[in-house]
Amino acid sequence: MINRIKIKNLKGIKKGELDLFPLTILLGSNNSGKTTILEALFLASNPFRKVPYFDKGKNLLAVEVLQLMHETLKAEGFAFLLHRYIAQEAEIDCNVNSENYILKFIKAFDKPYIYISSNRKIPKENIDIRGKGIVPSIGHLSLFNNELRAYFDLFLVDKSLLISPNLIKFGYNYLEKNWASIINMGVCRKVAEESSTLSNESYKDITIEPFLGGKLSIYAYLEDGTRIRLGDLGEGIQSYIITRILYEVEGPSIILWDDVESHFNPKILFKISNWFGDLLDEGKQIVLTTHSLEAARIIGEINEEKAGIYLINLDKNILKTKKITLEEIEEFREVGIDVRVADSMLL
Repeated sequence: MINRIKIKNLKGIKKGELDLFPLTILLGSNNSGKTTILEALFLASNPFRKVPYFDKGKNLLAVEVLQLMHETLKAEGFAFLLHRYIAQEAEIDCNVNSENYILKFIKAFDKPYIYISSNRKIPKENIDIRGKGIVPSIGHLSLFNNELRAYFDLFLVDKSLLISPNLIKFGYNYLEKNWASIINMGVCRKVAEESSTLSNESYKDITIEPFLGGKLSIYAYLEDGTRIRLGDLGEGIQSYIITRILYEVEGPSIILWDDVESHFNPKILFKISNWFGDLLDEGKQIVLTTHSLEAARIIGEINEEKAGIYLINLDKNILKTKKITLEEIEEFREVGIDVRVADSMLL
């Protein structure tokens, strides 16, 4: 388990650190640093590892997922990882069992690259960066286009899965491209049956079959033998089904879920909260962000013994945090204080 994370010059966070729990819930307004914390944890294992998302004919790497999430117009490159796009060096420092695993993003002096370095022993590909001498590197990213190169595999911390409403379509693509192997794992039937408790309909399985015009689509196979496309179900059910399948396929030790309340009614939130409880009992770690006090309350109450809830904000790009209790959340609600709006005053 990651006990603590420190971030320096990564995206909107100039400096910040946070203690982590088996279940960590991050509350805050927009642009308060919540998503950057998740993305730092997502990169921490290895930015060049393959993850269960697919786009433009290829299985995406972790760092490519972030590039797609932050893509603006036709802009390319990975400069967005550096604070204000101009920081010379960014750092992610994860403490695991009293050991620090550090990942550095170092801008080259004479090349349009960001080299990825670590404090772990790296066997080869030493790079002279900005006159610092020989710096071990596991790969590089281009500042101005989507070119990247990994030199070899290195895993610093446990594998994580990033979940976001912005990634659902790439999850669909991954399922389609890897369907032959996924269907034989037996996970789709399990997920379909579990999803039936969230709907008025009874699902037996998830299938891929032709739709009108012969093109393939992903279906929920109903108890009466009929089928309905996943895309025609409610967005909450879709998100739950895709997330559960990707989790079973990837088998991560850490789940990172951005905007966990998105499209979810209380019934689905209760279902997810109980699933989280099962994962925590298995030794998994979960870090969530939410704008919803109700979501934080539901998830936190069901998993209270293993949960830590933070209110976070950025003050001149410095991360500020305050650990809050479920009782405090109730007090805020009773007096009409919305911590998502009042975070700057409460921190």
